[in-house]
Amino acid sequence: MRRLILVLALAASASAQIQEISGDRIRAHVKFLASDLLEGRGVGTRGGQLATEYLAAQFALVGAKPAGDHGTYFQAVPLVGVEPQPDSQLSAVGRGTTLPLRWLSDFDGADERQEASAEIDAEAVFVGHGIVAPEYQWDDFKGVDVRGKILVLFTNEPASDDPKLFAGPALTYYGRWTYKFE
Repeated sequence: MRRLILVLALAASASAQIQEISGDRIRAHVKFLASDLLEGRGVGTRGGQLATEYLAAQFALVGAKPAGDHGTYFQAVPLVGVEPQPDSQLSAVGRGTTLPLRWLSDFDGADERQEASAEIDAEAVFVGHGIVAPEYQWDDFKGVDVRGKILVLFTNEPASDDPKLFAGPALTYYGRWTYKFE
């Protein structure tokens, strides 16, 4: 609470200085909004609330009229989220055998369909690390038909201290889940 009061006091003291747009002024706002004080500004977090209050104070300082809900600068936006639960289950069935898998021990994943359960009947194919990186002469998909199949792959990228192979011990974009999803 003391930090919020400090933020608002600083914003109020800056109002006398607001006359024109400048790189220094923009840089100062970005520096504050990107600071660790705001804890990443995630939706529904204390840092997110501080950031939105700061922005509202800045709008007020420049004379912007509130156009949000109930005469404020804010508008309620309902959100729907999908979050795997610790008791999430996955099993693989093949050749008359069922293999139960535990979430975070044996598998990681999310189903964005917003349903309590899902059944997927498809062939699974192993694709190494799931990487195509021509600059490293690497292609885990070469000659593999993945259409309509479930891809099973390693996380990250091949471990190596060789800087010529995926920049050595540093994690490149190829090892990130976003790359694998793409």
